[in-house]
Amino acid sequence: MINVKNLSLSFNHHQVLKNITIDFEEGLVHGIVGLNGTGKTTFFNVLAKMLQPGSGDLKQNGIALGIKDTAYLETVNFFFSRITGNEYLKIFTQTNPRFNLASLQGYFKLPLDELIENYSTGMKKKLALLAVLKQDKPFYILDEPFNGLDLETNKILEIIILSLKQKQKTVFVSSHIIEPLLTTCDKIHLLENGCFAKTYEKNGFLKIEEDLFGKLKLEATQVISKAL
Repeated sequence: MINVKNLSLSFNHHQVLKNITIDFEEGLVHGIVGLNGTGKTTFFNVLAKMLQPGSGDLKQNGIALGIKDTAYLETVNFFFSRITGNEYLKIFTQTNPRFNLASLQGYFKLPLDELIENYSTGMKKKLALLAVLKQDKPFYILDEPFNGLDLETNKILEIIILSLKQKQKTVFVSSHIIEPLLTTCDKIHLLENGCFAKTYEKNGFLKIEEDLFGKLKLEATQVISKAL
């Protein structure tokens, strides 16, 4: 069990995470949803030990979660532009004995011998994902992994997430695209104004979109109907 207790974080006197207390069951796929600015990426950065919270703690079965426990696919990944895709992948030590680049390349179709500066946004996302999958970690954090990917690769990513779960990995994934979360997640957690407002089990997934966008749809319909 991953236990988050009284976790808070502020930037320039603005509180981004607000006294979060929540437990995440291991071996499951946990979806994190919320509107822009609610703290999803900040929470992931704390979970990955890239940010230190102002207060509170985060533990795995009573032991502090370490930076070496997580593989993290960030929303925007840093790349050295003047190296090739193959050279980028060599930066990451392969600790996953099952990782087979040739097999994955059959689906990703990346020009690994070309400079990364020539890659599209989607190609860079695929390359970063390959680097994450080279690592054998108990926890995988995927921040907006479906952004910038074509429909075919989105489906492949769903299969990858489910495969990680089958290997008893704990996966955290955020997305503004709700549909892939419905097929991959065991639980989905709604983040609102810096704290988790609700956790949905599978039988309640259909309520998520209404909870997220219901108020927005109502207000927008009223305004747009008068404006057009």
